[in-house]
Formats: sequence, structure tokens, C-alpha cells
Amino acid sequence: MSRRRPGPPRRGSAADGPGDREVTSAEATLLADHVGPGRGRPALDIGTGEGSLARRLHQLGYRTTGIDFAPSAIAAARNTQHGEGPAWYLMDFTSDDLGALPDPAYAVVACRLVYRWTDDKAAFLDRVRQVLAPGGTFWVVTEPAGRRQAHDPYRHLGISGAEAEILTAGWSVVRTADLDVLRCYALRP
Repeated sequence: MSRRRPGPPRRGSAADGPGDREVTSAEATLLADHVGPGRGRPALDIGTGEGSLARRLHQLGYRTTGIDFAPSAIAAARNTQHGEGPAWYLMDFTSDDLGALPDPAYAVVACRLVYRWTDDKAAFLDRVRQVLAPGGTFWVVTEPAGRRQAHDPYRHLGISGAEAEILTAGWSVVRTADLDVLRCYALRP
């Protein structure tokens, strides 16, 4: 089973640690530029954590679903929501029945600070392709290896070049942009 490995707490700044930090304005601008306006189309945020990316997709007009296998993450996402917003579901994307998702296909499938934790990256990507609508965008925010200083205790968390190749293989469009230690990928079938 492919789950995120236990690690340091999911809060904080990506520059400081591997946490589930809020989406910065620069990251939000890149997201909007690459996925466009939602117009009520469905979006799925895998490994939503406290829901910051799901909320950004909702603000762009997507009908957003945030999923996470951790009950504490879903509780945090629900507890920090004010008014209308994403729907939150407890689900392990890597092993649960994808038919349990509220929509059969999504205009945007996103995973932020999650890809590096998946054990079987090829199987994970196959599942993403099963739920990504034709012409949709797979939005990935992750950290490449070697982006941190040698003395940084989180230096080991980045994905390798081989893992980045697995991520980008088989897509007709691959766009990337760098933010601090993170890299954003906009992938299309």
C-alpha cells in the first residue's frame, strides 16, 4: 500500500520544513495561470492536508473535493473552513475504490507536497490518469532533490531525477515553474 510516510509535522514553511504551508501568492498565481477558471468544473486535491490548495481551487471557481487518508487532516480542513468551500472526504487515493469519489472525472487533479511520499509512483500516476478528464490538468507541487543547503535537515526529502522522469513521462504537455525549494508541474494528457 502506498501511503505518505510518517514524518515531521505537516505545518510550517516549505523553506523551513516539509509542512503543509499555506499556498503563497506566487504559487496561487502559477496555479491560476496553468489551470484557468473553474466555471463549476470538478477538481480533486489528493492529500489535501489542511486544505489550502483545495481552497485556492475553489476560489478559482472549481467544484473542489479534497481527500486525505488522515482523519486529523480532514478534521483540520473542515475546522478551518469558513462558509462555502470544498467538500472533504477521508480516502486513501492509492488503495481505496476510485468509484467512491463524487465525480467520475476531474478537470484538475492536484497533489501538493504529496508525490514524494508515494511509494509506487507509477501506480499512483496510473490512478491519476483514471480520474483526470480528457484535456484536464494534473497539477503537482513537489520538491526536487538538492534544492536545499547541505546543512538543512530536510535536504533528503526531494524527489530524484528518476522520480521526476516517472512523473513527467507520457504526458503530451509538461510545464514547470520553480518556487523557493519547490517545483510546480502542470501536466496534460
